[in-house]
Amino acid sequence: MLVSQIPAAMAQETLPLRVSPVAPSTAETRTDIVWAVDAITPGFIKVEGRLNGYGAQMLDWFIARMPGYNHLVQILPRRSAYDAMRAAGESGKTICIPGTQHTPERAKDFAMSGTVAPLLPLSVVVLSSARHSFRPYMLANGTIDLAALLGDTSRYTALAKARSYGPEVDSILATAINAPNVLRTDNQSSFPMMLEIGRIDWMLAYPVEIEFHRRQAKDASDTLSLPIQGLPRLMNISVACSRSENGIGAVSEINAILASHPAMPWLEYYIDYLGHEDRARFLDALKEFKQSRDIPVGQ
Repeated sequence: MLVSQIPAAMAQETLPLRVSPVAPSTAETRTDIVWAVDAITPGFIKVEGRLNGYGAQMLDWFIARMPGYNHLVQILPRRSAYDAMRAAGESGKTICIPGTQHTPERAKDFAMSGTVAPLLPLSVVVLSSARHSFRPYMLANGTIDLAALLGDTSRYTALAKARSYGPEVDSILATAINAPNVLRTDNQSSFPMMLEIGRIDWMLAYPVEIEFHRRQAKDASDTLSLPIQGLPRLMNISVACSRSENGIGAVSEINAILASHPAMPWLEYYIDYLGHEDRARFLDALKEFKQSRDIPVGQ
């Protein structure tokens, strides 16, 4: 049961899986995997006690092809999941996060799969109607100079409290975190309406997240995501598992499945949650990603 896998103090909500039946296997021959899910929409959307979203579809897809394991999904904040994975690595238990950005630091602590989802990185999100007013902070390659934008104290933004935006962006934010034009809030889902009513002029967000919140708000105007200087066109999202023998084995199996099934069908759900221009940017970058890995572009 889950509490035997993750310390009780960290235990959150266990949800049923939406997976196809797997090949029969005796309980004695199967290894337990706890999948620690941080329910951030639209990767994981809780609907009537079940999880949906492109992340949930990806997880279902892998689980259906890994019948040699007992699978348990647990909603757990990302920071707690990392702590639980480190502890599990020492105890030999197996805890995995189905989607986390591959970084050299995480590769030292965890077993990391190949890319299971290449996604658009953190971006500067603005109202589509305000595009031209941000050209003073835009470089020749179309990316935004984030330090220059933050330095304009007439342009207001909001940041989510206690959220890391990644080492590259966090180092830039550190110099401006207390500036008068930087607001702090607990609820990122309010950002689109703050943008709509003029409380802020721009925000830092993953394009797919902010588009989900914009649609939920219903009355919010269309937004545009501008790439940030120094960040990759796509971030490599991997499956991370505790660095135990079984965790390393699970990652090896995931890599083998990826090698024989490179199409990543769950990306269709992701694409559906992108605005028009973000979708075009993503599809162009995805084509380059597939070509770099010798994957037919049609897959």
